[in-house]
Amino acid sequence: MTATSAPDPLHPPEVLHPPEALHVTTPAQADALMDFTYGARLLEQFLTPTTPSHAAHALNEPANRVTYHVRKLHDCGLLHVAGHHGKRVQYVAAARTFHVPRSLVQLDEPLTVIGPAMREITAAYAHAILDWQTRQGHPGSGDDLTIHLGRGAPDTRTDTGAFAPAMRMRTVQLRPQQYRAAQDAMNAILDRLETEETDSARTTTFVLMSFRGQLHLN
Repeated sequence: MTATSAPDPLHPPEVLHPPEALHVTTPAQADALMDFTYGARLLEQFLTPTTPSHAAHALNEPANRVTYHVRKLHDCGLLHVAGHHGKRVQYVAAARTFHVPRSLVQLDEPLTVIGPAMREITAAYAHAILDWQTRQGHPGSGDDLTIHLGRGAPDTRTDTGAFAPAMRMRTVQLRPQQYRAAQDAMNAILDRLETEETDSARTTTFVLMSFRGQLHLN
């Protein structure tokens, strides 16, 4: 008969593949998961075993900052040790899908979850505009502000400089099937672009938002 040792809670067995789902049980897990920048977005980098430095490179984030948040995710049980790559620890997500009890998230006040994300998006977009203006030599005393109305979009062949910020809003009438098809089409474009790296590629962010209703609530 072969003796078996009891599990060591300080050194859990290495996990190579995350299970399909995990039910979140603590406020710390819920808070970490709902963090806009270093929650699910960071966990997504660990669907297969990888190191914090590799995740930082993929996200174009400082390695020390990502490593700090990886430790937080590991400490609250959302990341597991998957092995080692040399002296570097590899982690894997605790699951592919996380179920968060309503009692742990203030769903009745959506802005408590969405507000920080929207403020970060707005600030990043504003800085991108300032950076583009600087690269273009704007603003100057004689510069014009151009506003395009209707369906006519600016001619994309016009040289507006590399990575000019852009924002378009459109309210349309859609059936449920059309709404889902539009989301799938936009996601497919981004998935394809994500795999098409070139020597001149630069980190670029697209924010795709869609919701039933209109911009101003009645």
